[in-house]
Amino acid sequence: MNELPSISCKCITYGRVDLLEESIQSFLRQKYSGKKELVIINDYPLQKLYYDHPEIRIINLDTTFPTIGHKENFAVNSCQYDIIAVWDDDDIALPNHLSNIAQYFKDGSDLLHWGRGVFFNEPDNLVITGLGNSGIVYSKKIWKKIGGHFLENAGYDMSFVIKIKEISDKIIIANPPDNEVSWFYMWGDRCYHMSGQGADTGQGPSALERHMEYIEKLRLEDKIQIGDIVLNPHWKKDYIELLKLKLTIKY
Repeated sequence: MNELPSISCKCITYGRVDLLEESIQSFLRQKYSGKKELVIINDYPLQKLYYDHPEIRIINLDTTFPTIGHKENFAVNSCQYDIIAVWDDDDIALPNHLSNIAQYFKDGSDLLHWGRGVFFNEPDNLVITGLGNSGIVYSKKIWKKIGGHFLENAGYDMSFVIKIKEISDKIIIANPPDNEVSWFYMWGDRCYHMSGQGADTGQGPSALERHMEYIEKLRLEDKIQIGDIVLNPHWKKDYIELLKLKLTIKY
């Protein structure tokens, strides 16, 4: 029997505890017997996050990175395994997600896209479709080869994928059947989304600065906690049942 690959789940976060707790719960629910870890990078200086688990590491920083690209590179450097699974704090993974990665991301692969996954537009619009750059999986080897993430904010993921495709043909489009899809790309009014804002133009605040301003607004309104925070992983909804309901509806 082939040994299951070791997978690092990379999560960057900033002032979004309620979302992060759902993301951690997604990791805790994984039915995967191979080696795995969840590496969380928190560079919101007013929050220090804690959760005691042997497979979860939270790195709390006292200063904020100048770009998302800087933060992504720090996060990948902090991962111990070669397979890097993007584990965004505002998305959801079903319990079979790491097993899907192990099935589709073979030795020598450089990049995996989800050709079939769940686009979930809150509160209840669920569609099974391609997910673009959401939840991509890549090797640390290719990340090193292209020099890491570009030092950008909005659009950094697109630049990263384009660069990989320029030098590699080891790209996988994973198309699990409907009842085996495992990644929820979350949208709607769930949070402040950097996606869709395009690259920074140099005119006005950057996407990163706008997000920081948004979090500061919430803080001033006493809508987010600051200081030391012991996380309480949980899902706000039963995402497994939501998918099952979608699959049983006949149109």
